[in-house]
Amino acid sequence: MQIFNSLTGRKDPFEPLEPGVVRMYVCGITPYDVGHLGHALTFVAFDTIHRYLEFQSNEVRHVQNITDIDDDMVRKARELGISIPELTDRNHGVYLQEMDALNVQRPMAFPRVSESIPQIIQMIERLMTRGHAYAIDGYVFFDATTAPRFGALNQRTREQLRTSPPQSDSVPAEPGHLKRDPLDFLLWQPCTDADAHWPSPWSEGRPGWHIECSAMVCANLGDRIDIHGGGKDLRYPHHESEIVQTECATGATPYVGTWMHIGTLMLEGVKMSKSLGNLVKVSDLLADGYSPDAIRLGLLGTHYRADHDWTSEELGQWEERAALLRRAIDVPGGPPDRLRVQARRLEFMEAMDDDFDTPRAIGVLSAIAEGIVAGRLHGETAIPTLLELSDVLGLRLGRES
Repeated sequence: MQIFNSLTGRKDPFEPLEPGVVRMYVCGITPYDVGHLGHALTFVAFDTIHRYLEFQSNEVRHVQNITDIDDDMVRKARELGISIPELTDRNHGVYLQEMDALNVQRPMAFPRVSESIPQIIQMIERLMTRGHAYAIDGYVFFDATTAPRFGALNQRTREQLRTSPPQSDSVPAEPGHLKRDPLDFLLWQPCTDADAHWPSPWSEGRPGWHIECSAMVCANLGDRIDIHGGGKDLRYPHHESEIVQTECATGATPYVGTWMHIGTLMLEGVKMSKSLGNLVKVSDLLADGYSPDAIRLGLLGTHYRADHDWTSEELGQWEERAALLRRAIDVPGGPPDRLRVQARRLEFMEAMDDDFDTPRAIGVLSAIAEGIVAGRLHGETAIPTLLELSDVLGLRLGRES
């Protein structure tokens, strides 16, 4: 199996730290509002990766965080007149309903920032003890000059990073006038907002964005993991900062064996985002009568690293593809063929071993279904294969019960 590693910029052979065990962390949602299809793309992609790793006989320890403390959560809770925990529970509940509908398996843990404050403070203290962080006026910053590899994930020098705009459209503001260097980033900040402040050695406050994931990874999976992923907009500054602060705090390198980043889902050429309001919601598509299988096929029909401009027309075509797969499991197929379908099974595995090439894998499923319907493949051997490989892509084929 080869996976494209954002850190090296190439496809590398995948070998987990512990044979047969894959430790995978995915950056999850900030539940200040309900999600959209762009979020679903990330989680369907990593669910499919999870499924294929299990198909290859690995135990997958999959963790996905909930960023329940940040500027947006504070603002939205205040606007609605509810507590941050209430806001989190409400919108994360909607997220779980939509992901369950799309047959996305739940990770083994959903750690929340609010539940990880002791681990975050401990990691910041370790960074300060080791000379990688400094405190000023109740704020704590990571000292980027102490991390020579800062920029490696984005293949950029420190000078290039200085002029690099954030890739995410939701990077919180930081008090730049207090920093020793513009590349230094926030670890802790003073705060007295309701449900968003805790005592610390530096001030009553809350953590910065990047340190949250580092602490939750180490607490749930250990100092080193095999796969870390999220949307490609998280590469800088979030993931870049996460690497250096974790390695400086733990002394364990590399922090992550394989970095994976999902392409952007767009609507009419513009990135789908909450801030712009150009959203397509999973719940709306389901209410319009589209099947979960068609939605998954639509999301997996483009390679996970590629940007994808979503259209309602293509979803209709994926609905037809889903109908073909469902029809194939209910017909007898042709006469016995001595496992002729096995060649297709191997094609499927070759596609998934090549950086999870789901478009090609879907093509293999379609070829199997067409062979069964046309009587070229024997149903007794081909239908179990079609069902098994469809499970890898998270397709139910009408077996919702």
